[in-house]
Amino acid sequence: MQNNEVRTELVIPAPIDDVWRVLIDYAGYARWNPVMEYTRVDGVRTKVKAAKGTPFERDFDGEITSAEKYVLASQGGDPETFFGRHRWELSEVESGTRLVNVESFTGTMAADVLAQTREVLVAEFDAFNQALLVRAQAEGV
Repeated sequence: MQNNEVRTELVIPAPIDDVWRVLIDYAGYARWNPVMEYTRVDGVRTKVKAAKGTPFERDFDGEITSAEKYVLASQGGDPETFFGRHRWELSEVESGTRLVNVESFTGTMAADVLAQTREVLVAEFDAFNQALLVRAQAEGV
């Protein structure tokens, strides 16, 4: 079976509550996030722009499935062909906050799409993580 998951991790040298505040401030993404922004949040329904300013830029509808403290989860796509379930998990570590940024994909096209775009997605996740680090550190200043 193929790995239909993209996962990155980063330790952010900032308190977990500062990182969490930035992560759930959906309106603020446009100011700090170079790859993703929430263009609409209506309750749990969202519209997201991903890969901003790149040839891979895309808009999609999604749904926030969890915003329990320190775990933000969302999902979107077509369950039959290509569907993503994304999670940002925060945990306290000695040097700050560990961020796990992970998305799993299902559907008939998932393996083929990931075979072509895995490196691009990893780069997007890493850019997200770095921008979150910078913004969370600025929160604590």
